[in-house]
Amino acid sequence: MLNKTLTFFLLTQLLFIFNCDAHTNKKGQARLDILSATEFKISLTVDVVHLIKQQAKLISKDEDLIDEIRHLPMLKLAKALASSKQLLQQNTIVNFDQLRSAVQLVEGPTVADIRQLFNNPVGNAGYSVKYVGYGASLANTNEVRVKLPEIMADSVLLFAKPQQIFIARGQQSSALSLKSSGKNVSPTILTITSFVDYVYQGIIHIIPQGLDHILFILALFLLATKLSVLLWQISAFTLAHTITLALGIYGIVNISANIVEPLIALSIAYVAIENIYFDHLKRWRIVIIFLFGLLHGIGFASVLLALGLAPTQYVTSLIGFNVGVELGQITVILLALCAVFWCRKKSWYRQRVVKPASFVIAAVGLFWFFERLY
Repeated sequence: MLNKTLTFFLLTQLLFIFNCDAHTNKKGQARLDILSATEFKISLTVDVVHLIKQQAKLISKDEDLIDEIRHLPMLKLAKALASSKQLLQQNTIVNFDQLRSAVQLVEGPTVADIRQLFNNPVGNAGYSVKYVGYGASLANTNEVRVKLPEIMADSVLLFAKPQQIFIARGQQSSALSLKSSGKNVSPTILTITSFVDYVYQGIIHIIPQGLDHILFILALFLLATKLSVLLWQISAFTLAHTITLALGIYGIVNISANIVEPLIALSIAYVAIENIYFDHLKRWRIVIIFLFGLLHGIGFASVLLALGLAPTQYVTSLIGFNVGVELGQITVILLALCAVFWCRKKSWYRQRVVKPASFVIAAVGLFWFFERLY
């Protein structure tokens, strides 16, 4: 009886799967940040499949839709993206005390981004893309309401993190208070909140999201027999990535992720391999670390730009994000030190800890290098 029941269950599940669309419209997500007394930022995370389908007037069934978008002519895809941006901008409504404030979308996916996304979908995010816009906060208002484009389906709106509310499709959100303890939120508090938020983003980019950066820091840690030596290496790395992080968000340095990401992976492998073959630091190591830090900084910049930056928040976001990255790196070092503190002075430390760990890090770095090339 149990076998028959199990068989029936599996058959019904298979029939359900085969009758489902190959792609369903994912729930949207929006985030509203009050950046100052005069400016807000709104970020929209949208399922681009149905967005492009609507704007490009595609008629394929869902199971063929992904392939059709993947092979759209560049001009048609560019027009679809432009009209999609206009659609989202016109239908994203932010009301301060019932008075509408215009939203200007300034960032969104390019044709190259869409091509790359459809060739290499990002994990559970599927085919989601992000649009970022800005608008003017209205003075002396008590509350704000947001209405999102219907194409985003049922969505979650994040506001004054960690508050979040649910928005039914095509409906306006409930009122979100702009007051704090009965008083208007001051620009100073808003600036501090924004700074703290970017610090948080910097930390989580290292822990837990930045496994490649964690491995690089661990590779540096393994060959440093003295704390002072490790600090010199970390200082060089920090100085370098701060330089390119700043240049990156101001648009002075702009190198494709297709180039930077494989090189970051190669930098991890190189430092780990050096740990295996040398039992002490060579003079060129500090220079190599500085050069690799420049690469990692470009990677950090792409992450920070993806978060969306208001024109008035560049310095705040840069400093906050960089502080967060440093706190993440320090945490990695402290955890590593706690893990091996008891055996760092042992005669077998290099043979049983440094070499095996470096071998694993090098193998992962090389795997990522070849994976990111293709």
